[in-house]
Formats: sequence, structure tokens, C-alpha cells
Amino acid sequence: MSWGKRLASGVLTVTLGVAGTGLLAATPAQAAGKYTCKAYASMDKLGRPTAHSSCKAGSGKAVRQHRVVIKCDQVQGAREHVMTWTLYGPWVGPGQKSHVRCGTKNFLRGFSAQTK
Repeated sequence: MSWGKRLASGVLTVTLGVAGTGLLAATPAQAAGKYTCKAYASMDKLGRPTAHSSCKAGSGKAVRQHRVVIKCDQVQGAREHVMTWTLYGPWVGPGQKSHVRCGTKNFLRGFSAQTK
């Protein structure tokens, strides 16, 4: 292979690499769009409160990630005092669902969706 062809292929490789890096850097900025996020709660088959959040494209606010938050009351001890637990689901992208579940013998106090 001649030096001219090697130089041309090297320049082409560097140019495509730089262009590809620019495209990769632009992808996260384009992923943040307008979404409306909501949280939903229910009981699973074992009677545990469970919640999930999801986001739909629309006229909401710019969302990169979201997660579900659930608050559960648990009665403990001989004198039956109530402990409130706040549990968080994992941060996920707008096209995914975030799930979280309370333990057994818990009562649902509240739930919501957090965004960032």
C-alpha cells in the first residue's frame, strides 16, 4: 500500500471518529423530551402494596429520568406503634417503568413520581 493511500485512510478514520463522537454526544440531549409522568399503586398477589411510574410523551415537562416513590405504614411491637417507610424505585428513562414494593403486613400511605 502506498503512503498516500495510508495517509488518506488514516485521515478518513480520524474524521469519521470525530464525527461519530459528535453524534454520541448529541444523543443524550435529544433524549430529554416533553413527558407527562404518573405513578400508579396496587396490591400484589401476596397483599403487598406495590407502585410503578411511567411517562408518556406529550405536553409535560422535560424529563431525562423518573422513579416511583412509595410510603408504607407498618404496625410493629406489642404496643402496636406505626412506622412509616419511604421506598424509592430505580431511576429509569422515560420509555421504561420504575417499580417498588413494600414488605408484607404493610399499608399504603401514599405514592408519587419523581423526575429529573
